[in-house]
Amino acid sequence: MLHKIFIAFGIIFILIGLSGVAYVWHYDHRQVATLEEYATTDFQVSRDGKGHLEGAVFNLWDYRYDRAKLVPQATLYVDDESFELPAATKQTAMQFNYENKLFVNIPKESLKNLQSAKEVRFKFSYEDGHEIDLPLSQNELMNWQKKLRW
Repeated sequence: MLHKIFIAFGIIFILIGLSGVAYVWHYDHRQVATLEEYATTDFQVSRDGKGHLEGAVFNLWDYRYDRAKLVPQATLYVDDESFELPAATKQTAMQFNYENKLFVNIPKESLKNLQSAKEVRFKFSYEDGHEIDLPLSQNELMNWQKKLRW
């Protein structure tokens, strides 16, 4: 009888473990329609003392269970034009997952294109080969353009 109880608990623990692994894999490889649904983003514009546009910075925070770090390279697609961007990255271990941060300076030459863009996509990847290539939502694109026109 005791043997059957141990087997039953063993099967239950295996099923719980498999469910946990499936959840973690699904979360790290989630399918979403826009960049804001995938990660937390922040777009800031800098201006000189006369109010002229100097540059912009894009930051992204992503939380994953996988230990793979972000590759310090990103691509910004503005309509049909692409800009390869060097990035600064940082990974911080949390209690059960990892916080990945990506910091990118947006080149000044792309800002004019951003002001009139119809579609903006951002692509980045992890060291394990997992690539993320997602567009901004129309609301977020309008927010970016509003900050650029201020």
